[in-house]
Amino acid sequence: MIDIRLEPENSRAVIHIGNKLFTEYRYGHYVCRPYFYPVLTPEGQRLTRGYPVDKIEGENHDHYHHRSIYVAHGLVNGHNLWSEEAGHGAMLQRGEPVVGKVGEVVTIDGMVDWFGPEGQPLLEERRSIRVRAEGELRIMDHRSELRAKWGDVTFGDTKEGGLFSVRVPTSMDAKDKGRIENSEGQIYDSGKGEEVTWGKRAAWVDYSGPTPGGAQWGHTVVDHHSNPRHPTYWHVRGYGLFTANAFGVHDFKNDKNIDESMTIPGGEQAVFSYRLIIHPGRGVDARIRALIDEFQASQN
Repeated sequence: MIDIRLEPENSRAVIHIGNKLFTEYRYGHYVCRPYFYPVLTPEGQRLTRGYPVDKIEGENHDHYHHRSIYVAHGLVNGHNLWSEEAGHGAMLQRGEPVVGKVGEVVTIDGMVDWFGPEGQPLLEERRSIRVRAEGELRIMDHRSELRAKWGDVTFGDTKEGGLFSVRVPTSMDAKDKGRIENSEGQIYDSGKGEEVTWGKRAAWVDYSGPTPGGAQWGHTVVDHHSNPRHPTYWHVRGYGLFTANAFGVHDFKNDKNIDESMTIPGGEQAVFSYRLIIHPGRGVDARIRALIDEFQASQN
């Protein structure tokens, strides 16, 4: 059984599966963007890195802004909404999200406002999230409806971003004991050879490996076929960063003459939908492929 509880006093929506904590959607304005943390297996093993929320022995403490599972981009009308260094922008939850349950699916819906560093309104995001469980599998569907309410919005061409981003636990890093595979059959495993999955277009990418406790688990992220620029490019690295980024083309192709920024004209909108499948085991099996196909057959 899956349940969700809103804790406005803590600025969190807490999801339990089978009376065990799965994750929390944290949206308080004490940080510059909403994110999911912690993300746990049924046995309580961490499926994302603890830092910077928790400092855990044995974890890498680089890239302070990689907050578990989150949305961000490094050039929005020229402003940095990716890092948390001086001069960054912010994505702030408008009031409390609305949470609910339909059958065995829990829902989180709300508005997230994107601001520049001086509080300039950039865009309005209608964020809709659906979470369910199938046995040990956890399925999260994440939809961002990006509305250019205050004029044109340009997503600049930079690798520093991801409209759906995951930082895996250090134990899962593909440069060590983890594995990255994409829909094109490209694989980077246990630090051997080149990072062939970085900067490539693919309909989905899987990042799997050992949890801190040693059990093999993974994340599969699927780019919906209706998303702009599908199949997306992926900023997915052996050190644990895993993002769907359709806008980092000049970096991915190592060509400074390319500029594939994307502009949403004022008054219009763009929709990006992703599915996250959290699964036991290393790599993609038939169950995961069926969930990929199910998502691609769905309406955005």
